[in-house]
Amino acid sequence: MMSRLIQPMRRQLLRLAGTLLCSPMLARAADDGLPVAVRQRILSTLDSPLPKVLNVHHLALIRRFNIGWSPVESGAPMLNPAYPLGKGDTLALAMQAIASKDAALAAQRLMEASQMLPHFVHMADLKPGSYANGKAPFVLTGQHVTLLRQQSWMSLEMLGMGAAEDYLAEGYWPTPSVDGKRPYGDFTNYPVEMAQALGLPVRQQADGNLAITPALRTELKVLHQQTMPALQVFVRQAGLRRNTL
Repeated sequence: MMSRLIQPMRRQLLRLAGTLLCSPMLARAADDGLPVAVRQRILSTLDSPLPKVLNVHHLALIRRFNIGWSPVESGAPMLNPAYPLGKGDTLALAMQAIASKDAALAAQRLMEASQMLPHFVHMADLKPGSYANGKAPFVLTGQHVTLLRQQSWMSLEMLGMGAAEDYLAEGYWPTPSVDGKRPYGDFTNYPVEMAQALGLPVRQQADGNLAITPALRTELKVLHQQTMPALQVFVRQAGLRRNTL
């Protein structure tokens, strides 16, 4: 059963990689010349159990995460695979973040931190309010935080080493993304799941399907798009409630 699920997801991920190659928003990364030892450390890290404790290195990297928008299906937040720490040499930025000259260690910590991102939104908290976010402030609400914690992440760990190797071969970092087809659970009709998560009106139709009003659907689609800046603000500003997964 799991293998039948993994293969379609892996194909979706590879389609995403192809889209990124042609996307003006996510230009090809300049990190396709990573040293062999660094590549090996990346793959071995992704093939190992995730650390149970989020340490100071992980937090320093998470604070610098550059959140992007996956163009797959309905779209969803992702850790930018071209520039996960912002524009520039990712490996150098990772070494700077953890104050180390060990390139392999910096790559390992970056991969660990990236896989911890889906957990971080449950381990940390941020009060509603206006926060700096590039050229314009972003107003974070309790609804945004609720939705961030409801999102369904596709980790490269569950897709296997083949996906990670494909990413590296294309000059990208193997980073996680929210499932653009089912971003909040099991429904492709994701606004309904958003409404359920937020305690908004949902009605059952005669055929048994769940539905919401057209006006609410439009409102929730806008709210869904706002989860990208919401996540960006969250990783920069949220305080840890605990440091264990």
